Amino acid sequence: MKDTNLTVEIKEDALLISIGTETLCHSCEVGRRYALSDIKITDKKQFLASLVRQLEFEDEEGSTLMHEMFDSAVTTMLENGELGVDELEDV
Repeated sequence: MKDTNLTVEIKEDALLISIGTETLCHSCEVGRRYALSDIKITDKKQFLASLVRQLEFEDEEGSTLMHEMFDSAVTTMLENGELGVDELEDV
């Protein structure tokens, strides 16, 4: 289970995002983007606890990194003409 690849699915009316901890750590070390420096995870248990804390952290407006991820996904859906969503015109 710790080596499970990323899956995203709707199951029983819930969005489930799952990834094995080894896969997640590996992807964080080698899959970095945006010209960030390379990292080496020195304590996986601590790293994972800190990562969860950061994903759940709310900024001053109550938004989290997860909210930003969903906003980005919806923006990309609109840009790509995906079905099931329409952008409302400004009034």
